[in-house]
Amino acid sequence: MKLVLVRHGRPDEDDRDRPHDPPLRADGIAQARAVADRLALEGITRIVSSPMTRALQTAQPLAERLGLAIETIDGWAEADRHVDRYRSTETLRALGENEWSRFLDDPIAFFGGDAAAFRSGVLHALESTVGPLPNDGHVAVFTHGLPINVVLSHALGLPRLVHFAPGYASMTRLRALPGGAIGVASVNERNHLPPLVKAARSKTSSG
Repeated sequence: MKLVLVRHGRPDEDDRDRPHDPPLRADGIAQARAVADRLALEGITRIVSSPMTRALQTAQPLAERLGLAIETIDGWAEADRHVDRYRSTETLRALGENEWSRFLDDPIAFFGGDAAAFRSGVLHALESTVGPLPNDGHVAVFTHGLPINVVLSHALGLPRLVHFAPGYASMTRLRALPGGAIGVASVNERNHLPPLVKAARSKTSSG
C-alpha cells in the first residue's frame, strides 16, 4: 500500500482570530489546490489529516475533488499544537542564532513537548493510518514538518530525529511493506507546484 505525506500549505502567521492555529494564506490556498490537481490523478482511496487548521485546509481541495471525507488523527498534529501563537520557521530563525540553534537541537522540546512522547504519538498515527488500508490502498496524509521528519527517521532506521526540511505543500511518498516496515520512495517533492507557488516555501522542517 502507498502513502503520500503532504506538508500543509503556507499559513497566515499574522491571523488575529486564531493566532495559535492559523488558516492558510492566499499562496497557501494556491499550494493546496496544486496538491489537489496532482493527487486527484493518482487514485487516492483515503484522506487523513492532522486536526490543525492549516493541514485541514490543505486537504480540503482534494477531498472536494474526490468526494472523500477527511479523517482526522491527533497524532499527525504538529509539536506546536498547544502554543499560544504559531511562529513560522522564518520567524524562529529571525529570533537570533541562540534561539535558532535551540530549536534545531530539539524542536519538540522547544515547543514544550517531550520528544519520546511526540515520536510515539506520530508512529501510533502512522500505524492507525496503515492498519485499515487494503493492500492496494493509496492514502494521502496532510500533516506537518516534524511528523514527517519522525516518520522518515523511523523508516530509515536513524537513531535520532533528522531534519529533512519538507517545504510547504511538498509530498513525501512511502510504501507500507510486509512486517510493518516502511519504504521511502521520495522526499520533499515539489514539482507539482507552479513556480510562483513553489517560491513561497519554508526551508526548514517544522510547522
